[in-house]
Amino acid sequence: MRVSLRAAAWGALRSADLELEPGRYVVLSNEREPLRDLVTLLSGREAPRSGHVAVDGVAPAAAPQVRRKIAALLADESLPPAKTVRESLLKALAARGESGADTAAKLLGDAGLGQLLTLAPATLGQRELRSVALALALGHDAADLFVLHEPLATHVAAAFVLSRLDQHTGRGALVLATTTSPADATALGGAWLSSELGRVRASAGATPRLGAGPWQQVLIETNDARGLSQLLHASPRGLSTELGGSAQSLKVTGPALDVTVQEVVALAREHGIEIQRIEAAVPPVEALLAARAGFARGAYEASRASALGAAAPRTGGAS
Repeated sequence: MRVSLRAAAWGALRSADLELEPGRYVVLSNEREPLRDLVTLLSGREAPRSGHVAVDGVAPAAAPQVRRKIAALLADESLPPAKTVRESLLKALAARGESGADTAAKLLGDAGLGQLLTLAPATLGQRELRSVALALALGHDAADLFVLHEPLATHVAAAFVLSRLDQHTGRGALVLATTTSPADATALGGAWLSSELGRVRASAGATPRLGAGPWQQVLIETNDARGLSQLLHASPRGLSTELGGSAQSLKVTGPALDVTVQEVVALAREHGIEIQRIEAAVPPVEALLAARAGFARGAYEASRASALGAAAPRTGGAS
């Protein structure tokens, strides 16, 4: 199994250049749309508007036999039309060469979604639809490629998702997940890739680092900032911490964002500390540009109001 993208573009994904072999990969970005569109291309749901996408040398969008070997979780999911989720799953299973009502029930039962079997697909919310689609994807034991958008943001327990992905990578499948959450990326594991300004580029095994600097700081909100800080100071990862203005806030600096986040999550789990929020301390470029634009607009409006006020005729007169 080999996945190749050459200057592939579609939707908000401006360019993707990837050469991937069997293993586990996570594409992390604060930009949701390019991640969504990358999964759309790799699943074969759409052909790129430019560039090339190939799975073992074949374009998946043009080859149903290739798509049957791909298990996907898209950003927006739907199920085949049917009266119940069970009947809809049977249609989906038949499309990939499987059959049996027991198979459909087992897929959802194993994923903790058995209560959805008898419901009408039209009554499900998008999170529930994605949960059913994820269970269907994780149960595809003949798939060689798994492309999953935010697989830990469904109703399926993360432990079950990670266990199934371990099984698939263990048998030689290629798993690529996309997420906007550093914590989820850490849990998913594998080689980290990054998408910026709609572009993603890496070769197999690449795990880029940005080097030391303020961009390697993460902000954390937790129920025990002081306790977590002490644990991090004792870590061999070379982390430093700074307590925030409240007992729940903490700033952590490390050699790389993925290393820092992984250590924070691991220590919090080990010692029962709750992580309420974790994010990069430095905002993305888009946020800085938006802030600058907002400042410029505010300055313009203030200048305009001042000019209009100076030019306005005075009302009233001497009596």
